[in-house]
Amino acid sequence: MMPSNAVLLCVTKLREEEQRIAGYLGELGVRVHVNLDSMELPLGTGEEASFAIALIRCLSQRSALHRSRLLELSGLPTLNSVKAITICTNKIHQAIVFEKHGVPQPRFKVVFTPAKLYDALNDFDNLYVIKPATSSWGRGIARITGRECLDGWIAARESVDPSHQSFPVLVQEYVEKGDYDIRVVIVGRKPIAAFRRVSAENWKTNTHLGAEIEPIEINDEIASISSKLMEVLGEGVYGADLFFDYKNLRYVVCEVNQNPEFAKSWKVHGVDVAYHIAQYVKETIDQQVNSGQLANVTIHT
Repeated sequence: MMPSNAVLLCVTKLREEEQRIAGYLGELGVRVHVNLDSMELPLGTGEEASFAIALIRCLSQRSALHRSRLLELSGLPTLNSVKAITICTNKIHQAIVFEKHGVPQPRFKVVFTPAKLYDALNDFDNLYVIKPATSSWGRGIARITGRECLDGWIAARESVDPSHQSFPVLVQEYVEKGDYDIRVVIVGRKPIAAFRRVSAENWKTNTHLGAEIEPIEINDEIASISSKLMEVLGEGVYGADLFFDYKNLRYVVCEVNQNPEFAKSWKVHGVDVAYHIAQYVKETIDQQVNSGQLANVTIHT
């Protein structure tokens, strides 16, 4: 009988990022049990007590939220927390929560019907961005540049979503951010790396869409915003996407990703994100052991 130091690693597939995290955890003496989306969770048999924590790295936002909820209900802490995953996997939830807590972000409206999108043109000077509540890698996000553009967007949406099940949507002001955004990688409670994602050909600046990476220093304003985000979301592992608003000369939070990818970016900015995540997981387990939060359980091999 001994306190568990094993980690349940929930993934869709074992990518380079997760392989590196698991490798470092092994070096730190932490056992790793990989659990794919296609596998059953250790629930209802007492097996969940064999783990100190579950690290949620599912590609599907739905899977991440569903599996973390079940694990948390069973008594197994998850990283990130269910609260954080709930907020981060829904852009509308995120905007509302950030507004409540004073996180700087672009102006927004929650729009419940296509007709109300026309009213929003007046509120945002005929230029705004539509975001579905749940999406990743920039999918489903559209820049609307006037009534004719909106007519086309609505006509296209009605062909695939005639009953408007995708509503409500988030309408966000278009920020004059130049040809880049800024990704800040946060582990625990502090930012460990920041870099520009630059795209001269696409107003969307995701690396998934071909944006180039330029490392930058973490200045006081970026550090302050990161700290504010951790007050709202709780500590964990995040990718915060910021814009520098050249019109108002300030940083704003575009959105926060609760499962940041880093296989490409870390090789450019040089910060070994997988190592930092593994260290953070180990420190979290050690804190639980020292505070007596972990019961004495048998580790199943």
